[in-house]
Amino acid sequence: MIDWIGATLAVYGPWLVGGMAMMETALLLGLILPAEPTIIVATAFALEGHFSFGSVVVAAVVGAAVGDSVGFFVGRWGGRRVLRGKGRLARSARRHQDRASVLFDRHPIFAVTLARAIPFVRTLMPPVAGSTALGYRRFLVFDLLGVTAWAVVALGIAYTGTRGWQLGLAAVGFEGALLVGTAFLVSLVLLKRFLLRMVGPSGQLSLGLTGNIASGKSTVAAIWAEAGIPVLDSDELARDVVRPGTPGLEAVVSEFGRGILRQDGSLDRAALSDLIFSDDESRHRLEGILHPRIWVLRDRWMRKHAASQSSLTVCEVPLLFEAGLEGDFDVSVFVDGSEETRFARLKDERGLAEEHARRIMAAQMDPSDKRMRASYVLQNDDGLQELEEEALDLLARVRREAVPRKDPAPGRLRIDMHMHTRTSFDCLSDPKLVLAAARARGVQRIAITDHDRLDGALALAAEFPDSIIPGEEVKTAEGVDVIGLYLEEVIPRGTPAREVCRRIREQGGLVYLPHPYARGKGASGRYAEELAPLLDIVEVFNGRLHPGNLNEPAEALAARWSKARGAGSDAHTVGEVAGAYVEVEEHANEPKALLAALEGARIRGTTTPWSVHLASTWAKIHKRLPGGSGELR
Repeated sequence: MIDWIGATLAVYGPWLVGGMAMMETALLLGLILPAEPTIIVATAFALEGHFSFGSVVVAAVVGAAVGDSVGFFVGRWGGRRVLRGKGRLARSARRHQDRASVLFDRHPIFAVTLARAIPFVRTLMPPVAGSTALGYRRFLVFDLLGVTAWAVVALGIAYTGTRGWQLGLAAVGFEGALLVGTAFLVSLVLLKRFLLRMVGPSGQLSLGLTGNIASGKSTVAAIWAEAGIPVLDSDELARDVVRPGTPGLEAVVSEFGRGILRQDGSLDRAALSDLIFSDDESRHRLEGILHPRIWVLRDRWMRKHAASQSSLTVCEVPLLFEAGLEGDFDVSVFVDGSEETRFARLKDERGLAEEHARRIMAAQMDPSDKRMRASYVLQNDDGLQELEEEALDLLARVRREAVPRKDPAPGRLRIDMHMHTRTSFDCLSDPKLVLAAARARGVQRIAITDHDRLDGALALAAEFPDSIIPGEEVKTAEGVDVIGLYLEEVIPRGTPAREVCRRIREQGGLVYLPHPYARGKGASGRYAEELAPLLDIVEVFNGRLHPGNLNEPAEALAARWSKARGAGSDAHTVGEVAGAYVEVEEHANEPKALLAALEGARIRGTTTPWSVHLASTWAKIHKRLPGGSGELR
């Protein structure tokens, strides 16, 4: 059997390459298996003289062009519904559809050409292009440029790798060849990531979706979710925070009494709804209980998806404008409908009594006010098909026009609460460059928390008093790191942790526990519970923590002990600065004001690649070398 397969490949290798290249986009087979492995095998047989390299290139170009053309017309004839379905292939398609759509919406011609270099993404580019107004002739010209470049480069890489393997076997044996081959494969992975970043969206966009009752906002959310966009339903979060046994439910019962509970101890949402929609004050009290808890869950969800390849995340927030939450998102979309249409939906589809429906509608903010405050408005007075078309058109428009907001909303302030400069033993960053980088990335205040040093932070704070929080990250006798914010005097390395906390308080500072569950510097949480009563702030998100899920128990620690939540990049290079931060109301740069502002903190950030730790290693080495600056500890 193996001999037969080998003989077949030796004879029909170019035909197989062409067929695979065609099926990759014509039948969406590329979502499971790209064409490159076939090219690599064909190259190996070409090296043995079974056929020419030129025949492999021609076969790849022709096959890819035919497959892309088929995909284009499938998209043209089938429109946006082509990639929908419930099967495994459809689910895989949706995972890559978002990036393909963004590339095309922002750079249509550029994307047609360059998408060919990106496995999986190129499979969906032709149908995405076909679903737009792009003419086929224009598509074909740029597609041919892309497939020709791809075929030549793919064959060149395959030749280099295959030939290198052969030479490696002859020169250094199997082990050496295996090492070289591994390095080669790693370089290909890095190349793919570079291409994704080069042609991909510039930052992730957060969108707040809202609408008055019966406007159809949930339907719009479902349409976008089906198109591959991560969507969060804030109503689901609201239900999560008041499940039986949660602190949220206990707080609601304490405020409104046990009359809002069912016999099984769960929340009677209908009874609560009757109460709050008849009394504005009651509604505001309920929001004061639920909203901070919902923010915590929403922040966690947004951080989880920030590291994904999705260009856009959507949060469905019914009371977006009422609660003043539009500033939490880069853009907002308001789904509206006429009063008559929404009233009819409440009566006919939800079965509400006329009086109850009118009361709920009257309790909500006037739609005209929301239309004025929204970035985009989607009118929904027609049928489901019309809404679907308009929702997808709006999605494409948002992708083309909107960009992540660089600066916080008016009246708000961003603070990176944990970072380092060249005063630290493992960092080479110039303090003023660090501050400039933070400002350029929309972070107005930073905490300089150098390891066991305070002089650099104090010097910068004296020059920029409103922008710098002087701090120190102390390595305690237990090996745990504890940060003091707003310090005036250094606390020696090796001081017991409890004593560090006491000395911070003596200086009028704030006790900040960074990465409490980190391995090594956080002792994997071994002292977290012991130190918790002594803390002011728990770092619930550290941008340098690997793996990133070690941030999750820190969030639980803060909730368990009712401590303020903090976040910091833990930057040791300028490029990491502002990678994680808290967004709070503007306040004076002093301890009590910061602590009060953190009650409403929004946590933002992404985890950096593991490779950033190499910079810290180099900094340690550099400071050991002759002429190196700083003291190694």
